Amino acid sequence: MDELMVSSSSSSSSFFIPSLLSQTSSNLQQKLQNILKIQTDSWSYAIFWQTTNDDDDGHLFLAWGDGHFHGTKSKTGVQSSEQSTERKNVIKGIQALICENGDEKVDDDDDDEVTDAEWFYVMSLAQSFSIGDGVPGKAFSTASIIWLTGSQNLQFHTCKRAKEAHLHGIQTFVCIPTSNGVIEMGSNQLIKENWVLIQQVKSIFNNSIPHIVNCLEQNTNINPKTEELVSVSVSAECNDSDSDCQLLVEKKTPKKRGRKPGATRETPLNHVEAERQRREKLNHRFYALRSVVPHVTKMDKASLLSDAVSYINELKSKVAELETQLTRKSKKLKIECTDSFSIDNNSTATTITNSVDQIRHNSFGVHSNLKVEVEVKILGPDAMVRVQSENVNYPSTRLMRALQDLELHVHHASISSVNDIMLQDIVVKVPIGLSTEDRLKNALIRSIQHQ
Repeated sequence: MDELMVSSSSSSSSFFIPSLLSQTSSNLQQKLQNILKIQTDSWSYAIFWQTTNDDDDGHLFLAWGDGHFHGTKSKTGVQSSEQSTERKNVIKGIQALICENGDEKVDDDDDDEVTDAEWFYVMSLAQSFSIGDGVPGKAFSTASIIWLTGSQNLQFHTCKRAKEAHLHGIQTFVCIPTSNGVIEMGSNQLIKENWVLIQQVKSIFNNSIPHIVNCLEQNTNINPKTEELVSVSVSAECNDSDSDCQLLVEKKTPKKRGRKPGATRETPLNHVEAERQRREKLNHRFYALRSVVPHVTKMDKASLLSDAVSYINELKSKVAELETQLTRKSKKLKIECTDSFSIDNNSTATTITNSVDQIRHNSFGVHSNLKVEVEVKILGPDAMVRVQSENVNYPSTRLMRALQDLELHVHHASISSVNDIMLQDIVVKVPIGLSTEDRLKNALIRSIQHQ
């Protein structure tokens, strides 16, 4: 396969990534380099997102076609030695994964750092966009130019790729649609919208008709809708050169019918696609992990995992501390409950006594003059209720119905009767709406009166 050299002008190091479109990579690579070289502004990279046909459902999507990293004027971000080594190892792993032969070699003695912009460019190899999805997909579907400048526009853009570009120090992010893909350019400098650049890109890439036909030849299982779309694009670019266009289309037909994809070419591409899908799933999981970790020190994956481990350990310690506190409170509550039943009504503890002289109706419709005393004491999440009344018209039944109406959870209950006086002691869980002694007492009185 042809190789795409990824070299930075700010350092002498260079990394290479093999192109996925071997038939047209040298021509496309030269165009990308020319676009960056002739600009007066400092652009860091250029990527061509190629329209590709999905064999499963026949839909078009944008995938990596080729790219060129031109370099940055200044390095963004401070990298640790471990992070720099990790980035270099990832790049070498990508090279080893995609290369078909062993001719390509990587300089293992290269000590230059991989900048944030260069890392963002290299990680774009595994990216793909549905038509209408992301900044490249929207630019292609609407045939409109998207030019984002400044941290505000990138950071708060709805597209995830624009946010990732901002995190890697990109200040200007541009997507220019062409007849068969999208040109993406990025810079760590603030660059105003430049129509000269836009016209140069459209002039160079929209007039490359043989390149479009070659792309059709490479996909022998091309979908009829895709073939029709590209054919219309070819005819539109030909203008008055009808004879040349007919010649190019005629050259395509016999090659498409007689050519069979070789096993040596198909295997690496399938391998790359599987690796791209695996990395995409892994990235989504990292995004989900990043959303639940409250404090992230750095945006790289190694730091994110370290922060997640620290956060999990912190949660474990908090859970252990809360469980210890709950155990202590439970023991303390049991002791206080035992002591509270042994003290008399004149205890220094906070008690609330209410007398009810008349009960309008009991559950059996009998009217009588009764005296009821209610005492409430709240201890932590529980409350102790003591009700003293005459043993007339089933006072225990009225109290149980009152507790049921208030939906109070009973932990303990005891009833005793001495000389026509009934004493009822109940331990209930304090409800949310009746968290004070006054509210709980008034609610019990109202409920008993209506029984």
